[in-house]
Amino acid sequence: MRIVGIGRSPRFSPNSEARDAAILQAVAERLRHEGHQVATVCEDDALPTAFDAAFCMARDTATLRRLAQMEAEGLPIINSPLALLTGSRRHLTESFVAEGLPVVAGVGIDAVNARPDQAYWLKRGDACAQQAADVQFAATGDEVADRLAHFKARGIDDVLIFPHVAGDLVKFYGVEGTAFFHHYYPTAGLSFSKFGLESHNGAPTGYAFDAARLKAVADEAARLSGLTVYGGDCIIDSDGRAWIIDFNDWPSFSRCCAEAAEAIAQRILGETQSND
Repeated sequence: MRIVGIGRSPRFSPNSEARDAAILQAVAERLRHEGHQVATVCEDDALPTAFDAAFCMARDTATLRRLAQMEAEGLPIINSPLALLTGSRRHLTESFVAEGLPVVAGVGIDAVNARPDQAYWLKRGDACAQQAADVQFAATGDEVADRLAHFKARGIDDVLIFPHVAGDLVKFYGVEGTAFFHHYYPTAGLSFSKFGLESHNGAPTGYAFDAARLKAVADEAARLSGLTVYGGDCIIDSDGRAWIIDFNDWPSFSRCCAEAAEAIAQRILGETQSND
């Protein structure tokens, strides 16, 4: 098959350009190893004129709209461009809450009803975080209004406010429909941090939790959202319950690039075979 890999523009890869490029090329190499013709392009560049399938890290709206039309005409694409066009943080949060997934809900909280003795996270609701200012921490409810003002000054009116949950921060990576799942504690030892915000969670305590259950929940979130290749963050509370605080499309998989690339390649090939 002729397959194209569409890389993420540098403007959507803050502090992660090389890592995002690495996973794109690793998937391409795995598909070439399987005997397929694979070209890779950046979403800022022109797409090839003809191909049989695509794997897509793009986030530019115009690019995704073109790809969504191709997808509607039957072209297999992972991740789904339509899912990316509709999958704002607000949409994902509301859909996960509606389906009963264990998420920390950021709906219905504002500066008026924020509790003075509670810490909060403020995140833009219309898109993924593109810079450090898109995710802000308020140590008390009294700081929420000030943080909101910073968003509004930048022209961002859609802001979700999440209560801070005490517990161990765990990052996870997965590919829905495969056995691949990787998780780790980002505040244990030296770990890459895109914006350095994980420090607010402190060192992990090591609460026991069911990793298989976490994978099942994450895979269900992937099916609901259409984000087959996914990453996210959760908090493990003192009772061992996992609460998802973030879920996003196609992370860099920098800690497990080879394993992730193998799973993604097999998932792409499985999708194309199911469409035959």
